[in-house]
Parts: sequence; structure tokens; C-alpha cells
Amino acid sequence: MMRGMKSFIQTIVRTPVLLLLLCLGASPQAFALIVDGLYDQEIAVQGQGDAERIRAYREGMTAVVLKITGEERWLRNSAVERAIRDAQSYVQEVSYRTSSGPLEQRNFINVRFDRALVDRMLNDAGIPVWDQNRPAVMIWLSVQSADGRRELLSADTDHPLLDIVKEFSRLRGIPLLFPLLDLEDRRNLPTDVAWSLDEQAIRAASARYGADAILSGRILESPSGELVGLWQFLFRDNVESFDSFERDLKVYAEGALERVTAQISSHFGLIKLAQPVQVKLRVEAVDSAKDYVDLLQYIQGLAVVESASASLLDGSGIELDVSLIGNPFLFAEFITLGRDLQEQESFVAQEQENVFYYRWVR
Repeated sequence: MMRGMKSFIQTIVRTPVLLLLLCLGASPQAFALIVDGLYDQEIAVQGQGDAERIRAYREGMTAVVLKITGEERWLRNSAVERAIRDAQSYVQEVSYRTSSGPLEQRNFINVRFDRALVDRMLNDAGIPVWDQNRPAVMIWLSVQSADGRRELLSADTDHPLLDIVKEFSRLRGIPLLFPLLDLEDRRNLPTDVAWSLDEQAIRAASARYGADAILSGRILESPSGELVGLWQFLFRDNVESFDSFERDLKVYAEGALERVTAQISSHFGLIKLAQPVQVKLRVEAVDSAKDYVDLLQYIQGLAVVESASASLLDGSGIELDVSLIGNPFLFAEFITLGRDLQEQESFVAQEQENVFYYRWVR
């Protein structure tokens, strides 16, 4: 490590105020998988009267709770029901806009809810909060029409199923990835192989997209209008298959999407601990002042982290004392989502409880 870098870090370790100013002054990083607008909602309204505004607040609060919890069941929680009835108490900012179409003029209210208040309400009720740093889900959809023709859908395919899936993604804040279906995709995953839900082939074809989870579905449209299908959800090392039978395409698609969204949100959902947990994070390849500032900014930006500070400098490695408001498992999962830190397998055998070993790869 450069002598100037070592001196810089030693100064920061001794001077927390300098660290705070440097982090605040650093340029924000464009981390992947960040979903914006989770606490904002736009609702169509008939006017700006009190009754219509209160209705819109409640509708908006319902939508926000769905986005930041990931599960419809939490809407039936008594604390959430009270919060929705009193939605105006959680409103931070309001604006109106008008959209003029060829046949009619429509009015909308844009509502921003106070993140701190909403999160506190959910935490007090013991409901996990799903942060804006979210895993991307790769979608492979194969459809067999009533005449027996099979088709693998891409983002540009003209099919009503894609419209339903994309709207669900927008409303629920789920990052979805669709295949390009270029020559590489068609070579790696031919339509018949995709239809068979071959796990190994699907994982191999998805590798180029860097998704955190993979949802594959095959849908058979019968001549009588029934929809029969099989789904496969790959998340971490788990494989789950489930079938479904419906007549309504929207109900059919949203049922599968609801199921996987609930699984992902429960995995990453954060419930604040009564007392913070202290862990140590050892990071190699921190070779410059910029690396150090970026690392601190990144770690302090994780929802599960209350604070982080440098405690030890050793060559090009640095050790951080990290205070967590969630469990250490979730800390490791959030780091995996970011892809800026690579776990050091060589240290697995000597790992101690609540000590993490990574390499900075940004």
C-alpha cells in the first residue's frame, strides 16, 4: 500500500469527524438493484376534495406497505389496518398532476409517505421491512398455445402475459430481468429445453444476466381456455416446483409472482433488534484512499448497518467494527446483493463467530 494511503487511513481511524465529512462529500455510487420510489405512490382521483384525498391516502398507504413488506398477509395485521385508516398521519409530501388524453382528462395525486414513520410502525408490529436494495429475478416464460405452438417469451414479445408480469414488477418494486433471446440465449436454452424446466440448462443460460433468483414457467393454453402450468423457482441453492390451474391469465401469473415475492421478501426483510450486534469485517485489497471511502460509504449504506468504523490497518487490508441492527446472516446476504465485496473462501476454516472476510472488487 502507498505510504500516503496508510497515513490517510490512520488519520481517519483517529478522527471520526473527518470520516463523516469525507463520506458525505464523496460522490454517490450507482449501486445495482436499487429500487427507488418505494414510499411514493400515484393514485387517480376525481378531484381535490377532502374525502377523495383521504381515500387516495389510504389507497397509497396500502400500496406502499405491499411494496416494502412484499406480502399481502401483512395488510391484515391490526397495526397496519390502523395505519391505513390513519394514512394522512404518515404523509410527508403531496402534489397533483393532470393527464390529458384524446377522450378524457385524468387527475392524479402523488403521495410521498414518511419513511421513518412507516418503518417504525412496521417494526413496532414485528413486521419485516424489505429495503430498496433488492435481488433481481430472471424470468423465463414458455407458452404453448391451443394449436400446439410453443414460444419462449422475451421482453419484446407481444403477449398479454408479459404485460401482467411487467405491471406486477412496477407495482411491487420487484426488479425483473427478461432474456434477450439472441443467438446465445437460443443456443444455451432452446424452447423445448426451456419448456422442460431443465434446472442445469436454465442456470447456465441465466449466468450471463447475473440474476439473484430465477423463475421459470411453462403455460399450456387449452382449447377450452384453461391455463395449466408448472413453475420452477431457483433461489440460492433451493429449487421449488409448483403447479397451477386457472382460467384467468392475470390470476394465474400473479399467483406465482406473489409466491416468489413472499419468499424473497421474507428472506431479506429486516426486523430491528432490541440491541445492536457487533461484528468485525475484514476486507482485503483496499489499496487507495478512494477504495477506503467507497467501502465505508457502501457498508454504512446497508439497511442492516447502524454504524461502521475502521479499527485495524494491515498492509492492503482493513478491519472494520460494524454495529448491526439486524442479524449477521442478513448482513452477509446484503453484501452478496451488492457484488462489491467477494467472500474469501480461504478464510472459511478459520472463521470466528461474527467475523467476516471479504475482498474489495469494485
